[in-house]
Amino acid sequence: MKEQTKQSKKIYECSFMTLYEDEVVLPNQKISQRVYIKHPGAAAILPITKEGQIILIKQYRYPLGMESLEIPAGKKEDIHEDSTYFAHRELEEETGYVSDDMTFFQRMYPCVGYSDEYIDLFIAKNCVKKDHPKAMDDDENIEPLFLTKDEVKTMIEMHQIKDGKTLIMLHAYLLAEKS
Repeated sequence: MKEQTKQSKKIYECSFMTLYEDEVVLPNQKISQRVYIKHPGAAAILPITKEGQIILIKQYRYPLGMESLEIPAGKKEDIHEDSTYFAHRELEEETGYVSDDMTFFQRMYPCVGYSDEYIDLFIAKNCVKKDHPKAMDDDENIEPLFLTKDEVKTMIEMHQIKDGKTLIMLHAYLLAEKS
């Protein structure tokens, strides 16, 4: 079933992605085009405070034209950057909290039809406020929210949380808590 690249053309490149248009040979020997994004990868963290509150962040998402409720996340600066190290940094930058109890959950590919992007998902328990946290990126305007499990369940039921990685992590966490 594998497709073979006949020709590859870089269309666009910026700080977080490269867009390609390839000509491929299909298994049936027909020729087709594939337009896709190469991405350095990302990490996302479900933070739980020592008091059991779930930390989500609210931020405006330009492509959607609206605010989004999400778990803290960010793209890697470099494809070789360690996901665990990066996850700790993003947690601190976006929430002002840190954790000594962060575990890898799983890797997900959010857009397999047009991107090689992956997101390494983590759960950070026993999060505590850091006195002098790392500053957010200059282009970020983020508001942390501290929610109970019941508040999160209600927000999910009311379709107030729409981000894929966030829904995956919240459902996994809430399901594990039932056991």
